[in-house]
Amino acid sequence: MSRESQELTRIAKKSYGESISDGFRLFGKNWTKIIVPLTFFYVISLLLKTFLLADMNWYLNVLGENIYATIDPSNLTEADMAQLINFLLFGLSIIFINSIIYTLFTALAISSVSLYLYKKYLNLDTDLVQDIKKSFNSKLFVVLAILGLVYPLGIWFLLVPGITIFGLYICSVFTYQFENIEKPIKQARKITKGAFWKIIGVFAISTLIIRVISVIFGFFLNLVWHVDAPTLASWYNPASRRYDMLFLNDLLNNLVTIILGPLFICLLTTLFTSLKVRFDLGYRRGYYQVSTESYRTEQVQDQLEHANSGLYCPVCGYHMGIKFKFCP
Repeated sequence: MSRESQELTRIAKKSYGESISDGFRLFGKNWTKIIVPLTFFYVISLLLKTFLLADMNWYLNVLGENIYATIDPSNLTEADMAQLINFLLFGLSIIFINSIIYTLFTALAISSVSLYLYKKYLNLDTDLVQDIKKSFNSKLFVVLAILGLVYPLGIWFLLVPGITIFGLYICSVFTYQFENIEKPIKQARKITKGAFWKIIGVFAISTLIIRVISVIFGFFLNLVWHVDAPTLASWYNPASRRYDMLFLNDLLNNLVTIILGPLFICLLTTLFTSLKVRFDLGYRRGYYQVSTESYRTEQVQDQLEHANSGLYCPVCGYHMGIKFKFCP
């Protein structure tokens, strides 16, 4: 077996925990390179959020003040209920638009570096700039439509469909860049078949780490950068609007997310690579078959050596140390 085949076999045999460990190492080795493009897309999303939602946030603040000043919680009228519902729906619409912006640019960001990380993990020749350029092709629009639009819609209306869409299609950020794959969305589902909860686990691990560190960082940030409600409202007020302060406030509050943002795509890269290698080598239920002629020769030799010590299943080819009447 060639050295390349041995390396692929080693990756294919990695357990889920080993893939996660490799993901952390990949993050540590490549953070300084991929943080720049990821931060670029994240900053753009913050700028869009600041400029597009400023008026909506101000209007929501006005609605909230009117409700607080005019509505008596102990004596609600139909007009009061209508005002409360209007406030709730308007607030939810802001959250929805914000989630669309965030998921769209997050999908764009991880797509831009996914091929580079994939090559890095396989020790292939890489060029960050060229790999980023290759990521912008016609197939990217389909990926962005699914992950940037359909996914938040699923989360918004029904939580389970949103999670399902994420688990099934997130690895399309890799497959759409492979030249030999004509249907990247379908191929991503084939490669990751049976690994849905592993993908969700990767997302949960990275999210949990970021959330915990964000809470700790937020505590100390509040000591030196405390923005109260009246101050924030004044920044949204059209008469005294401060786009620069709104952006700076969002940037500081999302600083941990920006710094640790590459963690998820690094963990996903090592998991996807292991799944893809298993798929390419034909791994099934703990055994594998490699289509290369060199490995077929070694397999025949191995069968001859163990012919007297057990039995090879005529259906799946799995070697059993003891002869059974039926394949286990």
